[in-house]
Amino acid sequence: MSKGDKYIGLKRYLLSTTAPIVTLLFNDIEQITGNTLPKSAYVYAEVWWANDYTHSQAIAWIDAGYETDYVTDTYKDKKIIFVKR
Repeated sequence: MSKGDKYIGLKRYLLSTTAPIVTLLFNDIEQITGNTLPKSAYVYAEVWWANDYTHSQAIAWIDAGYETDYVTDTYKDKKIIFVKR
């Protein structure tokens, strides 16, 4: 598996939309990718969701032309906002 392949579903999803801002619940991303997000996506959200191309998950949204803008990591409302570059 190439680096970033685990999140290819997220990349395809973002490529398929023309929306300048995309808000997804963490659960939505798990459905899109068919994988459970790792604990670090929840516990270390600021680092895990960083726009750092060396992180395999970030390859998906960066290659799709998006950057993460904001992580809401409350008990009920875990979501991420992607903004078109």
